[in-house]
Amino acid sequence: MIRYRFRTLQQSLFIYYSAVFIVFALIVAGLLYVFLANDIRSRSEEQQKQLGASLVSNLDQEVVKMNNFSMNIVYSNLVKEHFSHYLSPAEGSEQGLAADPAFYKDTTTLIDVILAIISSSNTAKQANIYDVNGKMLGAGAFNGQMNVDLTQRPWYNETWNRNGWRVITMLDGGSLPMPTGEGESDSRYVSLTRVYKNGNYVSQGVVEILQDAQTMFNYLHEIQAGNEELHIDVIDERGLLLYPFSRSSSEDVEATMMISSEDLAMIRTGQYPPGEMQEVVHTGNSPQMMTYMTSAETGWTVIVTQSKQSLFTNLNRMATLFIGATLGMLLLILVLSYLISKRVTLPLHRLQRIIQKIGVQDLATGQDSGHLFKLDHPSSIREMDELNDTFVLLNQQLMQSFQDMLALKSQETDTRLFALQSQMNPHFLYNNITNISIMAEEGMNDQIVAFCGHITAMLRYISAPNPEGVTLSEEMNYCERYLECMKIRFEEDLHYTFHIQEAMHHIRIPMLLIQPLLENTIKYGLGDSPPWKLYVGGELNEAEETWQIIVEDNGPGMEPEVLTSIQAYIASSEEWERIPELAINGMGLRNIWVRLKLWYGSRAQMHIENRPNGGVRITVVGLIRKERG
Repeated sequence: MIRYRFRTLQQSLFIYYSAVFIVFALIVAGLLYVFLANDIRSRSEEQQKQLGASLVSNLDQEVVKMNNFSMNIVYSNLVKEHFSHYLSPAEGSEQGLAADPAFYKDTTTLIDVILAIISSSNTAKQANIYDVNGKMLGAGAFNGQMNVDLTQRPWYNETWNRNGWRVITMLDGGSLPMPTGEGESDSRYVSLTRVYKNGNYVSQGVVEILQDAQTMFNYLHEIQAGNEELHIDVIDERGLLLYPFSRSSSEDVEATMMISSEDLAMIRTGQYPPGEMQEVVHTGNSPQMMTYMTSAETGWTVIVTQSKQSLFTNLNRMATLFIGATLGMLLLILVLSYLISKRVTLPLHRLQRIIQKIGVQDLATGQDSGHLFKLDHPSSIREMDELNDTFVLLNQQLMQSFQDMLALKSQETDTRLFALQSQMNPHFLYNNITNISIMAEEGMNDQIVAFCGHITAMLRYISAPNPEGVTLSEEMNYCERYLECMKIRFEEDLHYTFHIQEAMHHIRIPMLLIQPLLENTIKYGLGDSPPWKLYVGGELNEAEETWQIIVEDNGPGMEPEVLTSIQAYIASSEEWERIPELAINGMGLRNIWVRLKLWYGSRAQMHIENRPNGGVRITVVGLIRKERG
C-alpha cells in the first residue's frame, strides 16, 4: 500500500515541498541581511556623526582659546595704559622707545606678558594691537612696533561694523603686515579681531590674534591623514572655504570639496539635516557618504565625506557571505529539482513521443482520437492514465478548433505589421526630444515653438495607427513636417525636394514607411560639409501595377561593409520561415524591409546603392493592387 502511494504522480510531487523550506530559508536570510545591513549603516552613520561632532568641538576649543586671549588683552590694565599714553599720543607728539624710558618699559612689559601667554598654551602665533591711527604693537613671531594702513586690513570694515564682537578671518602670509607675515604667501593664518574700547565705551583700536592655520586645523589633518578615503571640509558662515587651505582663497570652493554645488546648496539652506548621513556623487568621483555639523560657537560648518565603499566595508563583506550562502542554496535547489523532475517527467516522455508523431495532417484527416493518443502500455501511475484520457478528449476539441486556427493564422501578418509600426512611435519621440534639447541649449526659442507645432501635428498622425495603411499624400505631409523640423535645426544647410506624381497621392502604403528613410539619411548620410540635399521622388508602373519611392542624398555614401550587410539581409529574406522580431533600436532600413515584406510578400522590393557622384539611393517598391483592394 505504501509503495503504491509513492508510485503516484501526486505523491511524487510531495518531494517539491522541500523547496518550500529553501524558500523559507531564503526569506529568513534576506530579513537577517536587511536587519544587519541597517544596523551596520546606522553604526556607520553614528560613527561619522560623532567624528563630525569631535571635529567641531576641537575647532571650537581653538577658537575659544583665541577669543579668551583677545578678551584678556582687551581688559588688561597694561593695554589700557598703553592705549592711553603711547599708541594714540597727542597731535605733534614724537613718542618712541628711545625718547621715553617709561614708554619702553611698559611696552616691553606688555610684550613679555603676551609672549608668556602664547608660550605657555600655544594659544596663538601672534598678537597685534592697533590704534585708530594704524600704530601696531606686536608680540609673538614679531615683537615691536610698526605703522600700518589699518584700512587695508582684510577684516577692517567688518571688525568696526561688529563694534566689539569678534570677527574670524582666514588670511594668507602675504596679506599680513611686514615683517609679521615674513612674505610667505603660501602660509595661512586664522585671524580673530575685535574692537578695543576704553572705560567710556569709546573705540580706541583693534586687537588681533593670529594663529597658524596648520596648528588650528592640525587635529583635522591628523584624522584625514589616517584615512585616505576620508575628506574633511570646513566652511565659515559666509560660505568661504577654511579647510583644506592649500588653495588660494580666491579659488572656487567647489574645486576643492568632494560634494557638488547642488549638495552644498542643500547644506546651506538646511534641506540636508545636520548629523544625518547623505549619499552624494561629485562629477567624476565615486559615491560618497556625507555628514555635516555646524558649530554654534563659530558658525563654521564641518563637512565629512567618505567613500561609500570604504565606509560600508563590513557591509560589503557580509553581502559577499550572503551571496555565497545563497548560491549554495540555489545549487542545492537545482540538484533537488533535477532529481524530482527526472522521476516526474519519465512517464511524460513516453506520452510525449506519441504526441510528436501526430501532425497537422493527422488532425485534418480526422483520425480516431483514441488511436492517436492511446498508450501502448498503460502507465503504472494513476495520474498518467488520467492524463492520457484527457488528451483523447483534447484531440476532439482540437479537431473542432483547427479551422479557427487557420483563420487566426491569416491575421498574424496584420498583427505583426501593426507591432512593427508601433515601434516607430517611441523611436520618433526619442529622436525629436533630443533635437529639442539641442535647440534649447543653443537658445533657439522661436525655432523650438515652430518645432513643437510640427511635432504636435506629427503626433496626431502617428497616434492613430491604421492597420489598413495611409495614403501617400498623408505620409508625404508627415515627411514634410519632419524635414521642416530638421530645417529649423540645420537652417540653410539642409535642402530638400519632393517630386511625386499626382496620380500616386491616393495609393495606400504602411504608415511611417518613408519618414524613417529620411531620418536614416539625415543621421548617417549627411557626413560631408553642407549644404545637404535630399530628393524624394515617386513613380507609378501601371503595366506591372507597382509603385516606387526613391530617396537620394548627396552625402558620403554607405561604408561598403555596411551596404553589403544590409543587401545580404534583404537577400536572406527569401529563406525566412518567419518574419524576424525587431527591437526599438532596430529601426531603419531593416525595419522598413520587414514591413514591406509583411504588406506585399514576395512582390516587395528594396534596392540600396551608392551613387557614382556621392550619396545613397534607396528605392522601395510595392503593389498598387494591394492599396486599391
